[in-house]
Amino acid sequence: MQNNHDNLLNNLNIQFLRYSIDDNAPLPEHIEQMDWDQLLEFAQKQSIVGVLFHGMKRMGQHPCRPNKYQIVEWYTISEELKEENKQANRDAAMLTYLFFKKGNIKSCVIKGQANALMYPDPYMRTPGDIDLWTDQEPLDIICFVRSLCPTAGIEYHHVDCPLLKKTPAEVHMQPSFMGNLWHEHLLKKYCRQVRDEQFVNIVSLPDKAGRICTVTDSFNRVFQLTHVMHHFFFEGVGFRQIIDYYYLLRRGMTEEERQADMKVIKRLNMVRFTKGMMWLMHDVLGLDRKLLLTEPNEKIGRLLLSEIIKAGNFGFHDERYSFRGRSVYSQYFLEMYRNLHFAWYFPSETIWGRPVSRWWHMIYKAYIRRRVKNAMKKKDAQTRPAQEPAK
Repeated sequence: MQNNHDNLLNNLNIQFLRYSIDDNAPLPEHIEQMDWDQLLEFAQKQSIVGVLFHGMKRMGQHPCRPNKYQIVEWYTISEELKEENKQANRDAAMLTYLFFKKGNIKSCVIKGQANALMYPDPYMRTPGDIDLWTDQEPLDIICFVRSLCPTAGIEYHHVDCPLLKKTPAEVHMQPSFMGNLWHEHLLKKYCRQVRDEQFVNIVSLPDKAGRICTVTDSFNRVFQLTHVMHHFFFEGVGFRQIIDYYYLLRRGMTEEERQADMKVIKRLNMVRFTKGMMWLMHDVLGLDRKLLLTEPNEKIGRLLLSEIIKAGNFGFHDERYSFRGRSVYSQYFLEMYRNLHFAWYFPSETIWGRPVSRWWHMIYKAYIRRRVKNAMKKKDAQTRPAQEPAK
């Protein structure tokens, strides 16, 4: 009986989500059975409070709307998200300007505040980090960030950029990466081929917060798939990233663009995952079939949906697997065990990919950190004599 009750609540929650993201969607049937407090828990777990509050506002004075105390709670959280979005926009514009002013570095914002611009209300998305991709080579951009902040942490495909007081920021050497090293090589090759196109699309942020550069829709359709896929296998993924992709596909594409995107997706061995995502887009979120990249796959789509509901945003609410507080090696074996559940559909990631690539990541991080350390020492040695006073 408990499972049936949970399934009913999840079904109502997803129906209301579908209503919230499409202003032409009808109000869900049996809305009178909606548990608004439980919906708020679902929204917080998935980091989509602002999205569902957008749907709540659409209800107007409907007799089944939540009571005034519940509305105040939703409204308060949504206003906080709005202020956080405004701050993130200002910080993204400031970081973009700083990089160009200090280092003549072109950059574009990937994910985050760039995705928020695709929403009906740019403040309804829950903000996260600011992610920048630049036109620089990995060693050069890491050394530049370290020159501004010597304690900046270096990770496999990004360097932390703790220059902002309120919004965490990451500067990416590579927009995303794959679990399979061969497919990651192909992804890097693709990113290099289209890199120059990504630093010319300048857009203005809401409320005169400034200007940033965003990637092309064509690149975004491939890149965000790799991002969702990576997090699905690494720790978990929630509806926030799925809705980002929904609004991206709603922008539309030509048949030539669709074929070009699918050519890259096939090369990266992401067709099965993409078909599962298309099932989520169409059957769960109601996206028109003509906007899909390829035909949906229900089995894989249901697997993704089940994991999304259980894991929540970035897997933070997954009660089956907890990575927090574990050693690196313990996390590694837990991740491999978790991914064995998906091995039938995705063997290249779960069997031939991540068990090997995780070790490569550790080796590469040690290598690049040593190179940065030597490069910074060399730079200090070249500048020190000029700074010393003549005797």
